[in-house]
Amino acid sequence: SGTDQILQVYWGTEHGLKTLKTPTCILFNQKQQFRKFGYDDVMKYKSLPPSEADNWYFFQNFKMKLYNTTKVTSGMELKASNGKMLPALMVFSESLHYLREHALNTIQEASFQTVCNQEISWVVTIPAIWSAAARQFVRLAAREAGLASDMISEKLIIALEREVASLWCKQL
Repeated sequence: SGTDQILQVYWGTEHGLKTLKTPTCILFNQKQQFRKFGYDDVMKYKSLPPSEADNWYFFQNFKMKLYNTTKVTSGMELKASNGKMLPALMVFSESLHYLREHALNTIQEASFQTVCNQEISWVVTIPAIWSAAARQFVRLAAREAGLASDMISEKLIIALEREVASLWCKQL
């Protein structure tokens, strides 16, 4: 139709919750395969027997690791709650891939139209306090997640959270 439309997404409804924000949590199984994100992830991890949970990879609030790390590199690793390590790029790109798929499905359900990735400009927000290396890392993770075809794609915008919040307030 050519008009911009804003879809509000509520998270956690399947668990009796209704929030506009999902927890920054991700779960990989013992084979290092992505399993769950957000509230689904927390519920699944809590339901695992302790002996099995020790073999899984549960990451919580991992986003701020890009701020707390002195040197952000594409090969850096993140420590799961049980001390096991996975590549940070895998953790971030799988999170963005999940959110991408969720967004595409939400758009399709709301509009009854299939939207292809090339029709969308993706905006990934990051804290203003992050370094240039952390911003570049997010761009790389977004490319790995399928949000952009290359590192300089105009279809991927890395925006500062405070600027996006300001624009949202003006919109309201």
